[in-house]
Amino acid sequence: MGHINSIEINRFRGIKQLEITDFSNINLIVGDNNSGKTTFLEAIQLLFAQTQIGSIKKIINQRSVLSPDRNSFYVSFIKMFDIEQLADQLEFDIYAESSNGILRFQLSGQEKSISGDEALKLSSLSPREKMQYKRSSAFLPEAAKVFIGSIVSQINKKIAEQNIRCTSLDTGLTGGALKKEVQYIPSFGHMRYDLLQNIVDNPEYKKLTIDILRQFDSEIADICYTKADDGTYLETIITKNGSSMPFSVYGDGIKKILYILNKLFASSDSILLIDEIETGLHKKYYDTLFPVVFALANKLNVQLFIATHSNEAIDAILKYGDYENEIEKKDPIKVITLKKIKSPDSNVVARNVTGKYVYDNKKVFEFEVRL
Repeated sequence: MGHINSIEINRFRGIKQLEITDFSNINLIVGDNNSGKTTFLEAIQLLFAQTQIGSIKKIINQRSVLSPDRNSFYVSFIKMFDIEQLADQLEFDIYAESSNGILRFQLSGQEKSISGDEALKLSSLSPREKMQYKRSSAFLPEAAKVFIGSIVSQINKKIAEQNIRCTSLDTGLTGGALKKEVQYIPSFGHMRYDLLQNIVDNPEYKKLTIDILRQFDSEIADICYTKADDGTYLETIITKNGSSMPFSVYGDGIKKILYILNKLFASSDSILLIDEIETGLHKKYYDTLFPVVFALANKLNVQLFIATHSNEAIDAILKYGDYENEIEKKDPIKVITLKKIKSPDSNVVARNVTGKYVYDNKKVFEFEVRL
């Protein structure tokens, strides 16, 4: 899998048109709240989505990882388009160039108002689910919405196209898997994700993970699954005195570290997206964890896109560039600042500079990279 060199995003959520080139191995995505950082990471994911509406639902649901709302899919889906587009001309287009060729994802179609009865007939619900809907719903809405369109996906020279349809009554669309070329860490994903699935069966990864965890808790001796009384399996830490401690008794920090390491191992030779890397981590651990993450990403050939609005996290990440050392070398870090502008037309713009540029200007001029 090749790394992304450039990306162009057109009419996706709050982004009317955005082009960013010259990415590096570590790409720091910064900006104010609601500046488009998560939208940018979603755009990269869509480049590797299947040509099925379920794949889009999987990406949409990441924004509500702690409390997914089955009833909000259609509204969330429509909000992926630029709100200024006409209902009969909805489309967005994401294009990227990678070291392995072209990547593209296009979604287009029309939204129409229809009756509730017609929406139920056109929905993706099975005949049995439609009967259950009629029985369980207090009433069938008189008016509903339907989106009819197509998805076009391109990876290098391979192009796939699929017609899609969904109604405002559809809530049970299954989420299709994204291609293995991209992995994503939502800000609170460590609270739901299986934290050991890519670690315990690989002796090398497991040993490395335990060594890293011991830097944060010297009493950790092992990590494994243990069987509970009810037959379920628990993610467990074994301490040096032989005690078995389920992950639930540990704080977010240990879970977040395991989550990042787990996803790194799964991202070998591909791309890892991390949203709000600072969530769940105390800033005193940044200087210990981040160099390990970046060194491991380099070893596994993983391109990183890291979104953050923490100034402390930015400073800790820039330390990895070793900019006090004057040896000429390729800068491993790019800092992309996203900013939402409202005049003359609402859009998101980007500033793309090297890590060294940010480091030097923060040091001398107290440069605020997030604005």
